[in-house]
Formats: sequence, C-alpha cells, structure tokens
Amino acid sequence: MKSKGKTRSFIGIDVGTRSIKVAQLLTSSGQSHIAALSMLPRMNEGDGIEIEEILRMKRILARQGFYGNEIVLAAPEKELLRGVFDIPPKISGAPVAQIARMELSRIHNAPPDSFEMICWDPPDPGKPKSTTQTLAVGCPHDAAEAYLDLFENAGFTVAALDVRIAATIRACQTLTVPSPALTSILDIGWDSTKLLLVCGNTIIYERSFRNKCLAKLRAKLCETFDMTEEAADQVISAIGFEADDETGEIDRESVEVIRRMLRKHFDMMLEELEASFDYAHYQHPGEGAKRLLLIGGGANISGLSYYFRNILGVEVRAVAPHDILENGSENFTNAGHPAITVAMGLAMFTGD
Repeated sequence: MKSKGKTRSFIGIDVGTRSIKVAQLLTSSGQSHIAALSMLPRMNEGDGIEIEEILRMKRILARQGFYGNEIVLAAPEKELLRGVFDIPPKISGAPVAQIARMELSRIHNAPPDSFEMICWDPPDPGKPKSTTQTLAVGCPHDAAEAYLDLFENAGFTVAALDVRIAATIRACQTLTVPSPALTSILDIGWDSTKLLLVCGNTIIYERSFRNKCLAKLRAKLCETFDMTEEAADQVISAIGFEADDETGEIDRESVEVIRRMLRKHFDMMLEELEASFDYAHYQHPGEGAKRLLLIGGGANISGLSYYFRNILGVEVRAVAPHDILENGSENFTNAGHPAITVAMGLAMFTGD
C-alpha cells in the first residue's frame, strides 16, 4: 500500500474477549511511524466474533484513519495446539520441523497434515547436547479457515494469520536484553495471563497462569463491594498500587481493602513468575531473567511495574505503542496503552 513515497503496513487486528485492538504503521524515508490506533469495545464479551461485529469494526476503522483492507489477524488462542518437547538438535542433521510436527500431532491426537505449525529452537547452549527443547504451536486448518472466512466475507483481505506470541516478540524485539540474558514478557489479560521467556528473539518458554486473570479479580471486587463489572474495571485501573490522596468517591478504608486484594492477586502471580524464572535458569544456566516487560490490559494498572520490580529485583516496564515507535505517537490517544502492543506486532508482520 504505497502513496507518494509512503508505505502503509498491514492492519494488525487482535480480537480479545473484551475489546478489539487495531494498529497500522506508516513508513516514510526509511522511518516507521504509527499511522492509526484503535481499541474498540466488544459488542458481546466472549471468544467468538460474528460478521456483524466485523462489519461494524470495518466502518469505524475507515473513520479513524485506517487505510486499505489488507489485514494480519491473531489466531484464536483457544484453537491453537501447543507442545514443548525434546528433539535432536539441528546440528545433528535430523529433520527438526518434521519431528516437531509429528510430536505435536501425537500430543493432540491430530493428523499431522491437519494444521499449520511454527516452532522455535532454543539458543545454542554452548555445549553438546543429545536433545534440545523445542516449543511448537499449530493452528488447525478447519479453525483457521472458518475464522478467515468471517473477515474475508466482511470485505477484508487476510494477508496472514499470525500467533500472538510471535507478534509479541516482534513488537518487543527492540526492548529485549542481549543474549544470553533472558527477557520475560508477561501478557496480563482480562481472561488469561501468559508468560514468555525470550533469549534474544527466540522463545524458550511459555506458560499460562491459571486463575490469575483480571476477570477473577474483577469478580472478587464485584462480590465484595456489590459493584458492577464496569465499576470494578475502573477501580482496578484507577486505584492500583500507588499511594495517593486522590481516590475519587471511594473512601480511604475501601481503598486499602482494594489494594490488599490487588496485592494478594498479584503476589500469587509473582510466585508463579519466580518459579518460572527458577525453571528457566535450570534449563538455561547463565545470567537469568534480567528484564520483565508487561503488556496487555493489566499492564496499565497504576504502580504495577514498580510493585513487581521491588519484589523481583529486576528491571520492569510496561510496553505500549509509544515505546515501540516514538515518532508521532503523541498524536494518538491509545499510544500509551499496553493492551495494543500485540496489534502493533501484527502490523509489523512482513512475511519474512
């Protein structure tokens, strides 16, 4: 998509259970800028999406400065096949990708030709090993085709169906620490929380934290204070971990109760993080995890980065679009929201 020396990227679309995050970039004179950003509330919360909602999104994006119909989608997470297994290292000459496909097929009892697959090899450990641990992700053809058809029928041209973890690495690649130190990326969503450990630009570990999502925290707040879900969402983002005098209409006693609930929720998450760091250090001895990047809606909670840093003793920072591309980001309301980071990674897709 070129015009007068300027090139528009694909439109990256990340469909979540509560919102749809969308990003598009503009490249001019070798410099990339944010061309358009959007975060649209879902018509109905949930995993699935209907063509009516896609058509509505298409109309809104046209008014918000998005250009063209070529898109890159994040594959539906719950449809993906995942596996971590030991296979011979590439240096052995073994057909690594073929072995990984057969292992993923065996784990999920799916025909090996029924899904597309990507896999990541771990970095060179610096010493001979008979096997290496490989992470693989597959997307069943049936699920992919049904999802693509929805967007194609709405008038979009789907250039690629990407996976969130690949888009995440792409978006955060300039913020990872140099190998052999590890970078951890925590995606704190409303319905799930996932951890990636990265060495350079290679994923070496992925883990989902059960019952550590913000939906659980929201439900607890609704039960304790008899508030609506919308009010609970606002309270989580606004109160956060920072001690201040501006608490709006909430009295100080209630604020302290809310902060105790926040600390309890995230302390359990921190326990899982520390266990994951220990495992990664065992599997990949060396410098360990030196930086933690926070993305997703939960990364926007006030004071969370400082709270994690004080407990873990590593550098912690939230990653939003304006951290990925600073040029012109001040012109966009959502440029500081970490929930749109994956959409930025999707928009950065080139097919390489």
